[in-house]
Amino acid sequence: MADLNAVLTRLNDRLLRLEGELFVLRSLARATLTAGDDHAARMRKLVEAAKVALDDEARRPLDKPTRKYVDAATALVEELLVEPTPARPLFTVIDGGRRD
Repeated sequence: MADLNAVLTRLNDRLLRLEGELFVLRSLARATLTAGDDHAARMRKLVEAAKVALDDEARRPLDKPTRKYVDAATALVEELLVEPTPARPLFTVIDGGRRD
């Protein structure tokens, strides 16, 4: 029984580490996608390719845990492909004062 608990503990540690890495990667992907340069275009193509691969994977017969991971990855990819709404400026410069 101690071996089973050790295996479960290692799996939990791995899942927590993967979840943290996924959070960082999602943040980096979002920042790259909103950069507006050629890196953003390349990242968009990669994310779109991931969506196609996940759609293909979702069509296969999967066990329940794998189905959950594929669904979660699909949701993440779809979230990244949605164009973010532009942020409002933090402050507005008012053109005031004296004019010459």
